[in-house]
Parts: sequence; structure tokens; C-alpha cells
Amino acid sequence: MASIKDQGNGKYRVFICDGFKPDGRVNRTSKTIYAKSKKDAERQAQAMEVDFKRGQQIQPSNASTFSDLVDKWRESDRYDKEIVLKTRERYEGMLRNFMLPYFGRMKIRDIKALNIEQYLRTLSQDGVRTDGKPGGYSEKTIHDHYMLIQRLLNVAIHWEMLDVNPCIRVDTPKVHKQEAKYYEEDEIQRLLECLELECQETIAKFSCRYDKLSPDEAYRRQQVRIFNDLMHKMYIWLALASACRRSELIGLTVDKVDFVRNTITISQTGHYAPDKGLYFQNRLKNGDSTKVVDMPEAVMQELQAYLEERQKVFYLMGWEDSGYVFVSLSDGKVTQAGGPMLPDVISTWFTRFLEKYQLPKITLHQVRHTSISYLINKGVNIKMVADRAGHQNTRTTEEIYGHVYKKTQRATADEYNDLFTGKVSKED
Repeated sequence: MASIKDQGNGKYRVFICDGFKPDGRVNRTSKTIYAKSKKDAERQAQAMEVDFKRGQQIQPSNASTFSDLVDKWRESDRYDKEIVLKTRERYEGMLRNFMLPYFGRMKIRDIKALNIEQYLRTLSQDGVRTDGKPGGYSEKTIHDHYMLIQRLLNVAIHWEMLDVNPCIRVDTPKVHKQEAKYYEEDEIQRLLECLELECQETIAKFSCRYDKLSPDEAYRRQQVRIFNDLMHKMYIWLALASACRRSELIGLTVDKVDFVRNTITISQTGHYAPDKGLYFQNRLKNGDSTKVVDMPEAVMQELQAYLEERQKVFYLMGWEDSGYVFVSLSDGKVTQAGGPMLPDVISTWFTRFLEKYQLPKITLHQVRHTSISYLINKGVNIKMVADRAGHQNTRTTEEIYGHVYKKTQRATADEYNDLFTGKVSKED
């Protein structure tokens, strides 16, 4: 008898078994269907079971639809083991909003290069965006769609559901790389000055902010607010000095800070997803399990002072220590006070902070670009820069920061000016 699993939003998974095959394997099939109600799903399942037991497979491999392929892919080890959760979420958005409505009912063998090209063209049209923003999607997003289609059809070939991937006849969508935006050295200094001003401002304004509270409660709020500014300052210091990604600093724990060797060890990354909440992965973006980052002594001294203040605030507020360097300061739906910080919290603060002090607009990720560009401008060897950035090879560094290297090459050429203008001293 067919069994049905309700997957929500009118989607059901039907499972049908009928004895065993000659080779001893269970004679079983499954299919995702869409039904108006549970009763409608049961009716469809009964009809499917009759067809199956008559020897008429629901979808032979040579007649499988794109939707069937996606379902089988989701159930496979390829989906769970090869694709990290963050990427999986992005893929599911593409499938749900675009690919399944467009290709879902098409037989895999009927999907041609022309169909793929037409699909990609629709993504660039005005009004297609799910967020309501004007215009179509970016070159990178369209490229990502193409790569997912190619990946799925390659899986179909592996499973002998398809002979040739039509993507080979489709020109790979071009992505014109944008220069990585970053702060120059004078802008970095201004950023650091404003972080210090923010801390001083909080202390100065405290006396008139909490005058209606009891002395004890006012003191507690004051200390949390001061620590909040200190935490923001420490985050930017670490981001600038380590070139770490946001996810890497969110996942940083106190026990991974070594004040003897002046290093921090990144062994996990922190992420947020609406359906999963805050979660951590024991793998870095480049696939490594850990990354040890040598840190400047001045930054480590500041970090040591910060962790001492962190301990005082935890004791004062009675929070349970989660062990994370950067923490939440209030209870919420996702995390509690003293627990790990949500990634978007620090990003939202940074945007408002730049606006408040009228600093050039950059994203939090571009603080990482600033850190890496600073080293390049200082003439640090590209291999060392790539290692610090966590790039698997120097080619990645050169591609992302090529415009910075061009600037340093110009400066290198200018060093010859004195030689040819007679300004080189005899001692030189």
C-alpha cells in the first residue's frame, strides 16, 4: 500500500513498494506530488500505485522530469555531504522561485540549450526579482543559476538519466569583476579614531541617560552599554588585523586565543538561517579545518583588556558564559544574553556607525578587503598575503586584488624617477 508524507505547502511525497526485484532489491519507487488536500493526495497515490503494480513505472529514467531529478538529488548523499548549508539555502531559493516553475515539468531529455538560454535571459528582465527591486538580477546571480543547472544535469548524466549536458552548447554567462572596495591608510586611521570617540561618548552621556533608574540598575546598564562599544571596537580591530571573514570572527571562542604566541585560531564559522537559526560549521570557506593567524602585539594587548572587561560584565549580569569572544547582550528568539552574536547584528551596527561619523560607505566584508589591501600596499609578499587571506592559491588573491597590485606596480616604477633625474645621492 502507498504511504504519504506531508511536506507542507501542498507538497506530498508518495512511497510505493511491491515485493522484490529478481536481484533481491525492494521493488520501490517514490515521487513528489502536489495536491489540494490530504484526500486528494491519497487519491493520486492510489492511481499511481495501480500503475506501478501493472509494471508501468511512474517515470522511467529516460522520461524523468527536471522535478524528478531535483527530488532524487535532494535525497542523495551528494546533496547532504557535498553542499554546505549556506549554499544549499541559496540553491533552494533558485529552485523554488525560478527553476522548478520554469523547468519542473519538462522531461530532462527535452531540455535543450535554447531553453537554458531563454531561462537565463528572463533573469535579466525588469520585474523578475523576488525582492521587488527594479531591474533584473546581477551577472553573478545569473552565472550562479547557470552553474546550478549545469550541476544538476551533470548529476543526471552520472545517473544515466541523460547522455549529454546541453549546457556545453550554452555560453557561460560572463561576470565582470568589480574592484574590491577598501579604505586607504588615512581612512583606516579615521575609522579607528571614530571607534575611540564612540566609546568616550557613551561614558560622557551616561549621567543624563539613566537618571530615572535605581543606582544599581543604572550601573548595570552603563556597564553593558560601555562593553557594547568596546566589543564593536574590538571586532573592527580584529577584522583589520586578521583579515578574517565575519563568519570566522562570529565563531571565534576565547579558548582559541593564545597570548603566549600572539595568535588566534579559527576552527569554526558562524552563520544564520531563518529555518535553522544560528549554527556553526567546523569547516572554513576554503575547505580547511583550522587557520592560525599571527596577530600584532598591540592588538593582542587590546584583546586581553577586552576579555577582562567581558568577564566582569558576565559576572555583573549573571550571564552563562558561552565561550564566544563576541556575544549577544540581550535575550532574543535566536540567542540569549551571553550567547554568540548574530552575524547581522554587527553588520547593522557598522552601517549605522559609518553614517553617524560620515565615513565612506563600505560593507563589513570590505573591512577584510581593507586589511588585505593594506598588506599589498605595504609590499608584503603575495604568498604571505594569500595565506593570511585564507586563499587556496595566489591566483585568487591576484584576481580579487589585481587593481591594488596595479597601483603598487605604478609606485614601484616611480621609484626609478630619482635615478634618471639625477636626484640619487652618491652615498646611495
